[in-house]
Amino acid sequence: MDKGREKTKIWQADQDVDIEDLTFIIPIIISVVLLSVFLLRKYIRWTVQCPSNNRLDGKTVIITGANTGIGKATATELAKRGAKVILACRDRKKGDAVARMIKIKTKNDEIYSYHLDLSSLVAIKEFVDDFTAREPFLHILINNAAWMGPKGTTEDGYERAFGVNYLGHFYLTYLLHDRLKRCAPSRVINVISDSYDKATLNFEDMAMMKYDIYKAYGRSKLAMVLFTVEATRRWMSSQVLFYGAHPGMVCTDLLRNWPGVTGNILQAVSRILFKSPEDGCQTIVYCAVANEIRAQAGKFLENCQLMKIKKIARDKDVANKLWEVSLHLCKLPSETEADSEVIINSKPEAKADGAEDDKKEK
Repeated sequence: MDKGREKTKIWQADQDVDIEDLTFIIPIIISVVLLSVFLLRKYIRWTVQCPSNNRLDGKTVIITGANTGIGKATATELAKRGAKVILACRDRKKGDAVARMIKIKTKNDEIYSYHLDLSSLVAIKEFVDDFTAREPFLHILINNAAWMGPKGTTEDGYERAFGVNYLGHFYLTYLLHDRLKRCAPSRVINVISDSYDKATLNFEDMAMMKYDIYKAYGRSKLAMVLFTVEATRRWMSSQVLFYGAHPGMVCTDLLRNWPGVTGNILQAVSRILFKSPEDGCQTIVYCAVANEIRAQAGKFLENCQLMKIKKIARDKDVANKLWEVSLHLCKLPSETEADSEVIINSKPEAKADGAEDDKKEK
């Protein structure tokens, strides 16, 4: 009996020690978790502010998706620098409200809201016709708008993420090319994402039968990266300069369409960890105003510095095929390599020849 009691006391003593150890360890675990979250937040939110103080007085800028998030922040920053800013928004009422707010905040009255639905080729053409009828100049086009969510289609029947995030911007830029060329040297800034490096582009499965929200978004951003590279190769002679700007992880409305509990969690995490739109727009602003990046056309930037692009985004054959497929999907005439290809390292004096080629192409 004595031995049994001694064993019971020893067991109870061990249990007491374990509980004490546990109460000592829990605060350490919590501290480590909080410290990790803090450091991760600092890392994700690390931002280089636009180092250029250049102004844009007399310049006209179009920004898609400018009624919220990064687009709204970019519009505000460029308005402060004196630009005439066109807010191209799917929701015209919200666009009008944001235009009024930016006017008051920046004391710049040259802020206008236009309706643009990137999920409709007809609506894009109507926007371009409306814009070109009113505005004689276009110096900077910022393709910012994006959509992420459950599987859906555009009005033209294309997978929605691909149609809105890439194809709509491709068609918009193509239709505005003559206006951009007239104001050369002009700039087109495509907002990209590092999600592209996990994506694939299967031309035999444009409908994306095995749909995944993140993969669909990544595919659309891969297309935007390829578009930036190919447009530079084709249009360099016309002095329409293309740049890819990666804003980083930014807290915007992009995740609002992600369904279920996962969507709610992602939105909560983004509010805690991600950059503000004001920080996220700095690289885009830099691409729009900096003089020193003129020689970097066709390049990609993050935190106002050049970033490396994976090999998949440098595949000339894939980029060329995407261009031709995009022309077909947008019901535009096909272009042959002989008509459209431009060597980036051409001498400056060859510009006139390139301009003549463009006229023939048209």
